Amino acid sequence: MAAASSAGVLTPPLNVIPARSWAPDRSDAWWSTYLPITLVVAVVAIWAVAPEFYVNHVLPEGFGFLELSQFVLAAAASVLCALALRFDVVKGSRLLWIAVFFFALAAFYIAGEEHSWGQHFFNWNTPAYWSEINRQQETNLHNTSPWFNQRPKLLFDNAMFIGGLLIPFVQQWTGTFRQPLLALLTPPLAIAPAALIALSFKVVDDLGKDVLGTPLFTRPSEVVETFQYLYMFYYVLVLRRRLLALDAAGVKRVTL
Repeated sequence: MAAASSAGVLTPPLNVIPARSWAPDRSDAWWSTYLPITLVVAVVAIWAVAPEFYVNHVLPEGFGFLELSQFVLAAAASVLCALALRFDVVKGSRLLWIAVFFFALAAFYIAGEEHSWGQHFFNWNTPAYWSEINRQQETNLHNTSPWFNQRPKLLFDNAMFIGGLLIPFVQQWTGTFRQPLLALLTPPLAIAPAALIALSFKVVDDLGKDVLGTPLFTRPSEVVETFQYLYMFYYVLVLRRRLLALDAAGVKRVTL
């Protein structure tokens, strides 16, 4: 069964992708919808009922639930993208190969930075010269300059909001992109819950810092990053499903 939605049927060569491979269906709701909701309810409940446990076990650098989840999700996304570079349809489509390679590199960077490239695992000492330029004395880049921290985060925020929420929402009425490559790379609205949770905590973070002057939640930025990376992993998972379906159908190239 070809991929279809309320927006209509996809154009060739994407029309060979089964509907469930194109976007999560009801049988996938346990991970695309219910898992993010369950996780955020659990995080908020622990923060409200057991704040000391939250600070000591959910928030800690390196091996707290949130930080470790961020590393695992980003690393898994990077591995899936790297493996997808071997698909025939990816190797035969230069722009698609570049996009998948960029996703793999970005996810690898995020995973490495989250655990200071292994420092949180192996506890090595930060060289003195690096401690002088790193505000947390860690072996990472994001604590040295806004160009390695705030700028990429801003790019990620905008990409997730525009490409992950706004465009898929509008496409419910306008239909998918006619350009096969753009359609292939556009996330489905079915994985939006993780992005919506991240966006909600981003608002909580901004309100506490910029409007009220007092935090509404303990380090909401960590919750934001966790659900952003969960959304990133879901996106890569869906993209991999689509690419596998194209490979299985013998599609060798997807053009812009």
